[in-house]
Amino acid sequence: MWTLTLDTATPYLSLGLFRGEEGVGRMVRLGRRHEEALFGLLDELLGEVGVEREEIGTLVLGEGPGSYTGLRIALAAGMGIALAHGARVFGVSSLLAASWPHLEEDGPPLKALFTARNGLYYGATYARREGKPLVLEAPRKLKAQEISRLQGSHLLLDAPPDPRALYELLPFAREGVEPLYL
Repeated sequence: MWTLTLDTATPYLSLGLFRGEEGVGRMVRLGRRHEEALFGLLDELLGEVGVEREEIGTLVLGEGPGSYTGLRIALAAGMGIALAHGARVFGVSSLLAASWPHLEEDGPPLKALFTARNGLYYGATYARREGKPLVLEAPRKLKAQEISRLQGSHLLLDAPPDPRALYELLPFAREGVEPLYL
């Protein structure tokens, strides 16, 4: 069975299809047009890998934080696919999925930030220890002034959630989804 990964919490549509080391992922900057491209890109990935939708047994969905509409697109599409094919659904923080490829084992913590509206940011701080994600600061809303005081911190600004990272984080994911609206 294959695992479909999907995140639309940011201006990027992050979509992937994986099984073990096999698979392919895409990150496409769409602004607020995720719904226009989602199923066309999914069909492209399925064709590229040579897989039918019925072979999707697991979905890993980005739970945010992010825009209300952006989160709803991934969650509604993902839950619909899961319901249609009897697949299991897991949720992962979108900030963690953006951070994961940049976290080094026993390396310094990384504060991931997504730009929100009105001079606000969504942020969380993570580290990687013993191959596992460590949440040092849970996702929260930050003001721009708070960001400027983070001098010396390792910052990751507006990196898209990585499709392969969503897949790699599956062992640490929670079954079901709980969108994070901040």
